[in-house]
Amino acid sequence: MTPPAPRQAPADAPPHADTVHSVKRALDILRMLSFNASSSGMRFSDLQAQSGLSKGTLHRLLKSLVSEGFVEQAAGSRVYYLGLEFLSLGERAANRLDIRAVTQPSLERLAQLTSDTVMLTIRSGLDAVCIDRKEGTFPVKVLTQNVGTRRPLGVGSGSLALLAALSDEEVENVLRRNATRLAPYPSVTAGALREAVSDARQRGYAFNPGHLLKGMYGIGVTIFLARQPVAALSVAAHYGRMDADRRRQIAEHLRHEAARVTQELGSK
Repeated sequence: MTPPAPRQAPADAPPHADTVHSVKRALDILRMLSFNASSSGMRFSDLQAQSGLSKGTLHRLLKSLVSEGFVEQAAGSRVYYLGLEFLSLGERAANRLDIRAVTQPSLERLAQLTSDTVMLTIRSGLDAVCIDRKEGTFPVKVLTQNVGTRRPLGVGSGSLALLAALSDEEVENVLRRNATRLAPYPSVTAGALREAVSDARQRGYAFNPGHLLKGMYGIGVTIFLARQPVAALSVAAHYGRMDADRRRQIAEHLRHEAARVTQELGSK
């Protein structure tokens, strides 16, 4: 009797969990390279220490990324860089989603509505980077960060909003890898950030009660595209202008503008 043919998985069956895990690990490697890689690149040993992967797994993933052009290996060494294919994709994405141009009207409206300082923040590897800022008319200015300021994810209201938008697994990965980098911020520990992430998810906005500069509070809301966090809008002000009622009012303005940006980005 002829044995039955093996059952074929449907064409639209979800990818195997191992495949999904490998993809996440590969993306994690790219993020590490995007944050750390400089003219000297990153050594294999450093990548292994930061990723927590075994030598065999890391070698296999790097080999695949190199073969596809997303990572380059320096000749005769175990030093790795972001490849030209990755940089090319990033450039094309930046051209399509010019987040600064799209959010410019939102920053101006928020500055007019609140009279306070409004910031636009994006994620860069393990960090959040301020890429735009608009100052309101209130005489006391909050100048906790300039355009280009880079801080570990979770430090600051916009940065915290981005961290809270990640999965629990990603949050723990970020906190583990940023543990030593939080030292310059005594009020910001891994444990405090876990609580802040939980609070932000419950409230629907991130709140920074003066962790960066005493007496200066901040509120942040994430901008999503295809359910993925792409940026955050935040408002910073003197604590006297941040009572509970006004915080909720500002958060509503931020959510409204974040929804506008998401809609516009999705239509491009």
